[in-house]
Amino acid sequence: QTTREIVRLAQEGRDRAHVALQEMQSRLERANEHLEKMEENSRDAHREYLDAKNLLIRVRQSSNSTVPPMNIALDDSSVEDILGIISKKPSGNTAASTGKSPAGKKSQKFPYIEDILVSMAKSGQLHKGTKLSLAECHLVNKKDNSQFVNTMKLVEELWTEEEELFLRSSREEIEESMEEAKIIAETISLRCLTKLNEFEGREDPTPTNHQKPSFVSVGNRARRVFIGRKKGDENLV
Repeated sequence: QTTREIVRLAQEGRDRAHVALQEMQSRLERANEHLEKMEENSRDAHREYLDAKNLLIRVRQSSNSTVPPMNIALDDSSVEDILGIISKKPSGNTAASTGKSPAGKKSQKFPYIEDILVSMAKSGQLHKGTKLSLAECHLVNKKDNSQFVNTMKLVEELWTEEEELFLRSSREEIEESMEEAKIIAETISLRCLTKLNEFEGREDPTPTNHQKPSFVSVGNRARRVFIGRKKGDENLV
């Protein structure tokens, strides 16, 4: 090889190395950007989890406090839960004789969103990839299926990717992490109430003591939101 060929080959090798270095730097920059985005999403999810957990604590504390005066305005969920309690309230001294309290979650008329999510996760349906709105739950009566579908559509809008992945774990993994599953389901449940309050234009979207995340109440409210969206889209056409 002549000196000129050696120089040319050396220059080509240097150029290829330079291009490879630039490509590696570009990949590294993209990886760093992706890592920063993941860390930011993780921080946001953690903050949202803590906010929801604190809100859950406040709601539980409020539910154990004295019953508010009856002249306070009640929303759909309040009426349904009160009717559910009244319909199952024992007469006379029946409650005392049975040792069961007429009030509380066990006597609610309709299951809460978190109960349904945990039940479906335990059944293994979610692990199979079934859409929430197409899943089945033994806690839901057929006559209430439309409210169930609307509630599940709302949940699919609002749950995070991490929450979905967790609740779509295998039955064995759900059983081993039941407490975490319940906390995540309760977090999603409260987020549904908060977002519905936002959608409905409430100044303070924080769920009130009267608002309960029964799937029927949330389903009815979600249906009105979905109808409003559809009408808004039609008006834009």
